[in-house]
Amino acid sequence: MLRGSLSEFPLLNVLQMLTNSGVSGKLHISHVRGGDLWLQGGEVVHAAALSREGDDALDLLASVVGGDFTFDPAQLPSKRTVELRRTALLRQLSVSTDAWQDLLQLFPYWDRPLKFTPRWNEEQPVTRTQFRTLNLVGRVPLGDLVAQSELSPRATLELLRPFVQSGLVDSGVPV
Repeated sequence: MLRGSLSEFPLLNVLQMLTNSGVSGKLHISHVRGGDLWLQGGEVVHAAALSREGDDALDLLASVVGGDFTFDPAQLPSKRTVELRRTALLRQLSVSTDAWQDLLQLFPYWDRPLKFTPRWNEEQPVTRTQFRTLNLVGRVPLGDLVAQSELSPRATLELLRPFVQSGLVDSGVPV
Protein backbone atom coordinates (compact mmCIF):
# COMPACT_ATOMS: atom_id res chain seq x y z
CA MET A 1 0.00 0.00 0.00
CA LEU A 2 1.31 3.42 -0.97
CA ARG A 3 -0.06 6.58 0.70
CA GLY A 4 0.63 10.27 0.42
CA SER A 5 -0.59 13.83 0.27
CA LEU A 6 -1.50 15.43 -3.04
CA SER A 7 -0.35 18.72 -1.54
CA GLU A 8 3.18 17.31 -1.49
CA PHE A 9 2.93 15.08 -4.56
CA PRO A 10 0.49 16.41 -7.20
CA LEU A 11 -1.77 13.86 -8.86
CA LEU A 12 -0.02 14.17 -12.21
CA ASN A 13 3.33 13.32 -10.59
CA VAL A 14 1.84 10.37 -8.70
CA LEU A 15 0.25 9.03 -11.88
CA GLN A 16 3.46 9.49 -13.83
CA MET A 17 5.36 7.48 -11.20
CA LEU A 18 2.76 4.68 -11.20
CA THR A 19 2.46 4.45 -14.98
CA ASN A 20 6.24 4.47 -15.45
CA SER A 21 6.52 1.72 -12.84
CA GLY A 22 4.16 -0.51 -14.82
CA VAL A 23 2.06 -1.36 -11.77
CA SER A 24 -1.50 -2.62 -11.49
CA GLY A 25 -3.99 -1.66 -8.79
CA LYS A 26 -6.34 1.09 -7.60
CA LEU A 27 -5.38 4.69 -6.89
CA HIS A 28 -7.92 6.26 -4.55
CA ILE A 29 -8.04 10.07 -4.30
CA SER A 30 -9.65 11.40 -1.09
CA HIS A 31 -11.04 14.84 -1.94
CA VAL A 32 -14.45 16.44 -2.47
CA ARG A 33 -13.85 15.93 -6.23
CA GLY A 34 -11.93 12.71 -5.71
CA GLY A 35 -12.47 9.23 -7.01
CA ASP A 36 -10.58 6.19 -8.21
CA LEU A 37 -8.23 5.24 -11.02
CA TRP A 38 -7.42 1.64 -11.83
CA LEU A 39 -4.16 0.76 -13.51
CA GLN A 40 -3.18 -2.40 -15.30
CA GLY A 41 0.42 -2.87 -16.33
CA GLY A 42 1.09 0.85 -15.97
CA GLU A 43 -1.89 1.93 -18.06
CA VAL A 44 -4.94 3.69 -16.61
CA VAL A 45 -7.84 1.49 -17.70
CA HIS A 46 -10.76 2.71 -15.58
CA ALA A 47 -11.65 6.00 -13.87
CA ALA A 48 -14.56 6.87 -11.59
CA ALA A 49 -15.33 10.17 -9.82
CA LEU A 50 -18.64 11.45 -8.46
CA SER A 51 -21.08 9.48 -10.62
CA ARG A 52 -18.87 9.70 -13.72
CA GLU A 53 -16.66 7.15 -15.41
CA GLY A 54 -14.03 7.22 -18.12
CA ASP A 55 -13.04 10.53 -19.70
CA ASP A 56 -15.46 12.64 -17.62
CA ALA A 57 -14.04 11.14 -14.42
CA LEU A 58 -10.47 11.67 -15.61
CA ASP A 59 -11.21 15.30 -16.43
CA LEU A 60 -12.79 15.84 -13.02
CA LEU A 61 -9.86 14.21 -11.23
CA ALA A 62 -7.53 16.61 -13.07
CA SER A 63 -9.19 19.38 -11.02
CA VAL A 64 -8.02 17.90 -7.71
CA VAL A 65 -5.47 19.93 -5.78
CA GLY A 66 -4.72 18.71 -2.29
CA GLY A 67 -6.27 15.78 -0.53
CA ASP A 68 -4.70 12.39 -0.01
CA PHE A 69 -4.10 9.32 -2.12
CA THR A 70 -3.68 5.62 -1.52
CA PHE A 71 -2.56 3.01 -4.01
CA ASP A 72 -3.61 -0.58 -3.41
CA PRO A 73 -2.03 -3.12 -5.79
CA ALA A 74 -4.49 -5.80 -4.59
CA GLN A 75 -7.50 -4.07 -6.20
CA LEU A 76 -7.63 -4.82 -9.89
CA PRO A 77 -9.93 -3.17 -12.45
CA SER A 78 -13.34 -4.70 -13.13
CA LYS A 79 -13.83 -2.96 -16.47
CA ARG A 80 -12.22 -0.65 -18.99
CA THR A 81 -13.56 2.89 -19.45
CA VAL A 82 -10.33 4.65 -20.45
CA GLU A 83 -8.78 4.06 -23.86
CA LEU A 84 -6.00 6.67 -23.89
CA ARG A 85 -2.50 5.29 -23.59
CA ARG A 86 -0.03 6.47 -20.97
CA THR A 87 1.64 9.44 -22.73
CA ALA A 88 -1.56 10.80 -24.28
CA LEU A 89 -3.40 10.38 -20.97
CA LEU A 90 -0.75 12.25 -18.97
CA ARG A 91 -0.69 15.03 -21.58
CA GLN A 92 -4.51 15.30 -21.48
CA LEU A 93 -4.49 15.44 -17.68
CA SER A 94 -1.94 18.24 -17.77
CA VAL A 95 -4.08 20.26 -20.20
CA SER A 96 -7.22 19.54 -18.16
CA THR A 97 -5.53 20.62 -14.92
CA ASP A 98 -4.73 24.00 -16.48
CA ALA A 99 -8.25 24.33 -17.91
CA TRP A 100 -9.80 23.85 -14.45
CA GLN A 101 -7.90 26.69 -12.75
CA ASP A 102 -10.25 29.59 -13.62
CA LEU A 103 -13.35 27.50 -12.93
CA LEU A 104 -12.10 26.43 -9.50
CA GLN A 105 -11.55 30.07 -8.53
CA LEU A 106 -15.18 30.81 -9.43
CA PHE A 107 -16.54 27.52 -7.98
CA PRO A 108 -14.37 26.55 -4.98
CA TYR A 109 -17.08 25.25 -2.63
CA TRP A 110 -18.24 21.86 -3.89
CA ASP A 111 -19.80 20.95 -0.55
CA ARG A 112 -22.25 23.90 -0.62
CA PRO A 113 -25.19 24.66 -2.88
CA LEU A 114 -25.13 27.58 -5.28
CA LYS A 115 -27.85 30.19 -4.64
CA PHE A 116 -29.92 32.46 -6.80
CA THR A 117 -29.31 36.11 -5.97
CA PRO A 118 -32.03 38.79 -5.65
CA ARG A 119 -31.08 39.86 -9.20
CA TRP A 120 -32.53 36.58 -10.57
CA ASN A 121 -36.05 36.73 -11.87
CA GLU A 122 -38.23 34.02 -13.34
CA GLU A 123 -38.34 35.87 -16.67
CA GLN A 124 -34.62 35.21 -17.22
CA PRO A 125 -34.31 33.58 -20.66
CA VAL A 126 -32.55 30.20 -20.51
CA THR A 127 -32.10 27.25 -22.83
CA ARG A 128 -33.53 23.84 -22.03
CA THR A 129 -30.08 22.56 -20.99
CA GLN A 130 -29.50 25.61 -18.79
CA PHE A 131 -32.93 25.13 -17.21
CA ARG A 132 -32.20 21.49 -16.31
CA THR A 133 -28.92 22.49 -14.66
CA LEU A 134 -30.26 25.66 -12.99
CA ASN A 135 -33.17 23.63 -11.62
CA LEU A 136 -30.66 22.07 -9.17
CA VAL A 137 -29.34 25.43 -7.90
CA GLY A 138 -30.14 25.89 -4.22
CA ARG A 139 -31.25 22.27 -3.85
CA VAL A 140 -28.02 20.28 -3.71
CA PRO A 141 -24.33 20.98 -3.07
CA LEU A 142 -22.29 21.89 -6.15
CA GLY A 143 -20.64 18.44 -6.20
CA ASP A 144 -24.05 16.76 -6.39
CA LEU A 145 -25.23 19.25 -9.02
CA VAL A 146 -22.21 18.36 -11.18
CA ALA A 147 -22.78 14.65 -10.55
CA GLN A 148 -26.44 14.90 -11.61
CA SER A 149 -25.86 17.07 -14.67
CA GLU A 150 -26.23 15.58 -18.11
CA LEU A 151 -23.13 17.54 -19.15
CA SER A 152 -19.51 16.79 -18.37
CA PRO A 153 -18.30 18.29 -15.08
CA ARG A 154 -16.34 21.08 -16.75
CA ALA A 155 -19.14 21.81 -19.25
CA THR A 156 -21.59 22.09 -16.34
CA LEU A 157 -19.48 24.78 -14.70
CA GLU A 158 -18.94 26.54 -18.03
CA LEU A 159 -22.72 26.63 -18.42
CA LEU A 160 -23.09 28.15 -14.94
CA ARG A 161 -20.17 30.59 -15.29
CA PRO A 162 -22.06 33.45 -17.03
CA PHE A 163 -24.85 33.31 -14.42
CA VAL A 164 -22.30 33.65 -11.62
CA GLN A 165 -20.28 36.33 -13.41
CA SER A 166 -23.41 38.40 -14.07
CA GLY A 167 -24.46 38.18 -10.41
CA LEU A 168 -27.56 36.04 -10.99
CA VAL A 169 -26.18 33.00 -9.16
CA ASP A 170 -23.97 33.13 -6.06
CA SER A 171 -21.15 30.58 -5.82
CA GLY A 172 -19.93 31.98 -2.49
CA VAL A 173 -17.07 33.90 -4.12
CA PRO A 174 -17.21 37.68 -4.58
CA VAL A 175 -17.25 38.45 -8.30
